[in-house]
Amino acid sequence: MRRTGLVVAVIVVAATAVAGVLIYRPKGDAVPNRATDVTVWPTPQTLERVTADVPIPASVTIEGDVEATTKQIVEKALAGGTGSAALKIRFSTDKALSAEAYRITVGSTEVSVSSADSSGAFYAAQTLRQLVRQGKLAGVKIDDRPSLPQRGIVEGFYGRQWTYAEQQAQLDFAATVKFNSYVYAPKDDPFHRDRWRDPYPEDRLAQIAELAKRAAAGHVKFTYSLAPGLSICYSKDADRDAVQAKLTQLHGAGIRSFALLLDDIDYAKWNCQEDRDTYGPPNQENAARAQNDLLNDTALTIRDQLPGSGPLITVLTEYGDINQTPYKRVFRDNLDKSVVVMWTGTAVIPTTITRDHSRRAEQLWGRKTLIWDNYPVADYPDARGRLLLGSYSGREPGLSVVGLLSNPMSQAYASRVAMFEMADYAWNDAMYDEDAAELGYANLLAGGDEQVRTALLAFFDMSSWTAPRLAAELREFQDRWKAGDKKAAVADLRTCANVLAGAPKTIRERVDKGFAADSEPWLAQTELYGRALQATADGLDGRRERFTESAELVKQLDKNLKLGDGTLDKFLAAAPRL
Repeated sequence: MRRTGLVVAVIVVAATAVAGVLIYRPKGDAVPNRATDVTVWPTPQTLERVTADVPIPASVTIEGDVEATTKQIVEKALAGGTGSAALKIRFSTDKALSAEAYRITVGSTEVSVSSADSSGAFYAAQTLRQLVRQGKLAGVKIDDRPSLPQRGIVEGFYGRQWTYAEQQAQLDFAATVKFNSYVYAPKDDPFHRDRWRDPYPEDRLAQIAELAKRAAAGHVKFTYSLAPGLSICYSKDADRDAVQAKLTQLHGAGIRSFALLLDDIDYAKWNCQEDRDTYGPPNQENAARAQNDLLNDTALTIRDQLPGSGPLITVLTEYGDINQTPYKRVFRDNLDKSVVVMWTGTAVIPTTITRDHSRRAEQLWGRKTLIWDNYPVADYPDARGRLLLGSYSGREPGLSVVGLLSNPMSQAYASRVAMFEMADYAWNDAMYDEDAAELGYANLLAGGDEQVRTALLAFFDMSSWTAPRLAAELREFQDRWKAGDKKAAVADLRTCANVLAGAPKTIRERVDKGFAADSEPWLAQTELYGRALQATADGLDGRRERFTESAELVKQLDKNLKLGDGTLDKFLAAAPRL
């Protein structure tokens, strides 16, 4: 029986949908008493069925001291009920719970929600809204807490900066998936990097201030990053003062978290003669000494002069390996212990990050690191022409780190595919299942519609590095063709082709407009591929003239765009010779 492939993916998803809710199937051994008919994203630590679903009445009472935003989420989720019995949602504080943790118990007349802090209550509300289905509240008990303390987004890519509207939307999205960090570091913001000394114009400063307020309302810490490394003179008081002045301006606008980034610069040269005079010839160790002085000075400034701020976050010039170097040794021995060091893994774009990698990084830097995970970012040569929608994978559970931040693509809405999955990993790494998370986001985008979900899964697959489901379909076709079962082989191939050819129209018409707009060039490419595969299936079924039509469609493909690493290209080229 086939277990992968576009056609089978449809069957799997359909089989795991109950009352419009995607069933969570845990990896490995089943979890005792885990509710198998209820799904919450990110995946809770425990989710047990304790009673039948509870009808939601027309009026619900909410008790307890909770923030207005949290209360609004619950009120909106429970609005429109038609049940007759009274239902009370009672919030309470339980200091025995860990930070951001919460507990929900659904009873027939009362839903008990306890948390140690306001963030836990907010996350409980995000979970409660997902328990509502068909006018009822799922009768479950949930004990939940995050695996990683920091989880979120670093807007740190090269290329088109997100618009203000996109940034606002991303903060709202972050709140729904229980992210708690947003690091503002867009390379195309001139006041962040190239013109770092210059104060922000009032209009943009006001926007950043509003972003910070919006983030806070969703329990997301907004961190402003300054990247002075291209031109700073470390030993010049005027430049140290410029750093302080810039952060002071942002602090005055309500920012309370700051980062000083020193990535993607050349530490084999100085920007001024004063640094050569102060630190000696340019090399790894002397660059580290200069940067260490700047970071310690800035950390002290934040503590003493920017009330309510900290700790300082940084990315250093060596950020993508775990090799012992003179550069790293300086920071391990001398960097202020409060400074948080971000690190991308064993490479700038690592395929895996293991527990051992994280422990070695901790030893190298003398502290637990915060992972700047360069996925699904596509601003580097190997990713040119790609829209990366493949599953988030290769990260072991139990990493010894402060947290995990996703560096996304310039396509804000399309980036949510990977960020949704990353949020699930960061919240509950032990139970993370990349296939389940991918299905979960496809289901969310599709609004529970099976046809739309199927289209999305096909497009996600085409937009991954290797199109594994499509590759499996093509391998199965070839095996059956060689075995002589040609009629059935072609029939399945045509079904696969129809999914690909029809997916773009379905996505354009019935999926979030932001996602569709971000994806349009690749949707057009997928449609051409699907039509070419349809023509090829006809050619293999005896209509040889259709091979010519397939070749003409292939010529229309945009050679600057990449889908599936040539898997389909090779098949289409070879098919006429079968």
